[in-house]
Amino acid sequence: MRSTWQHFLTEHESEMFDLLRELVCIQSGTGNKPGVDLVGKAICRALDGLPLTCSTIRQDRFGDHLVFSTPAAKSRKGKLNILITGHMDTVFPKETDFNGYREDEHKVYGPGVIDMKGGLVVTIFAVKALAASGHLADLPIVLFFNSDEEMGSPTSIPVLQELAGCSKAALVTECGGLRGEVVTGRRGKRGYRVEVRGRAGHAAFAGRSKASSILELAHKTIALEALNDSKSGLVVNVGKVEGGIGANTVAAHATALIDTRYYSEADGVSLQREIELLCNKSVVEGTTTALSITNERPGMKPSNRNKKLFRIFKDQADLLNIPLLEEFRPGVSDANTLAGTGLAVLDGLGPVGEYDHSSNEYMIKESLPQRCRLLAASILNLTGLSI
Repeated sequence: MRSTWQHFLTEHESEMFDLLRELVCIQSGTGNKPGVDLVGKAICRALDGLPLTCSTIRQDRFGDHLVFSTPAAKSRKGKLNILITGHMDTVFPKETDFNGYREDEHKVYGPGVIDMKGGLVVTIFAVKALAASGHLADLPIVLFFNSDEEMGSPTSIPVLQELAGCSKAALVTECGGLRGEVVTGRRGKRGYRVEVRGRAGHAAFAGRSKASSILELAHKTIALEALNDSKSGLVVNVGKVEGGIGANTVAAHATALIDTRYYSEADGVSLQREIELLCNKSVVEGTTTALSITNERPGMKPSNRNKKLFRIFKDQADLLNIPLLEEFRPGVSDANTLAGTGLAVLDGLGPVGEYDHSSNEYMIKESLPQRCRLLAASILNLTGLSI
């Protein structure tokens, strides 16, 4: 016999997809503050009437962050709360051509449908189901919806760290893997900005001795890319370069943005030293280079506590006949920040799909109600346990 919360999810399945459509059709690239704030307002409407207190953390550059707490959530004493997080922004800028929502028999397509507006729907309907069954008010749950994750969470990291200090476990509803994978570990990440300065001049009078910042940056790009090591899992990507003012001038200034990934913090530190050494040397005479860190996230180790969380979810998945596997994922998310505080974290709890960060992004439809049921059932089995 099904419980009340299971009946609620079955009876309101079409509303899950209605909310998903509403959220996906709001353009909410990280830089589009009005759009991200509209997503926040839609979330507030969806949660209206539940035993939750909402706090808004105002932002100037990005959308406002939202924190929802049940009456049983503890703000300071003890680490009792279950923290559930998700981001409202997408990677697609305001001027993108990838807009709208469409679906066929098995899939849903649209910007953010799995990264991660589908995950927001999972959180919202799991909570609504727990409220419908009369459980929510007595559960120490905190929901955090941030606005800047696709930019590295520059304004929300301090909030995440503060909320982690009051919690015993964190659940992140980023997308799940195609075979039902959820995430117990992630690589670390550090971003860099390389600024090369040379000496300006007229191209007609420049010879091989020209102090071109672009030429120096080209040498550095090749050297940086050579640091990639598939065996050790080191990733170095020179993802954006800019420089010069025209074809008939010698460039006096050039910049590059670099993304690095690594399995252990020791590997990250070693890689940073290699990058620093490269930037301290010049191939082109008359050029100098400055290196700065733009963003970083600690590695999320697949700790015993993370694995314990996975086993709790796995037990419920087996009872619900939902496929669930454990995964170490190479990408990063806010789970990295939460794990860096020592908190037990399980990520990838959102719906299943593929091709996020591209115009081919899709979600497998049946996974949305499945992941709602899994989250609701597992929360009920988390609250009384020591993790």
